[in-house]
Amino acid sequence: MYIDPHILRSLHRSDLRRRILMHLYQIYPSATYLSEIARNVGSDPSNVRGALVGLGNRYNGDSSLVYLGLVEEVHNNGFKYYKLTEYGKKVMEYLKTYYPYYKKFW
Repeated sequence: MYIDPHILRSLHRSDLRRRILMHLYQIYPSATYLSEIARNVGSDPSNVRGALVGLGNRYNGDSSLVYLGLVEEVHNNGFKYYKLTEYGKKVMEYLKTYYPYYKKFW
């Protein structure tokens, strides 16, 4: 499986992105809302939003989980939910083969 180096760089640079991705992987294929993700990863909702979709200078949109295709934003009845994409699931399964290295992050 090929993983874009930009994805690996994005995950290596942000502990929060890694924690969000792991949480969404654990609840896959379910979708969840922003504040629930924030509560589960132990972070502020604005920081979680930045990691998911980008937020000004602090979180680069080109490195966001949605932009990279790992997470999708689902709109339902005026609410936004986030869920792991099939590609995001495959990336996580691939990264889990290197569990000893990634164990320190998750």
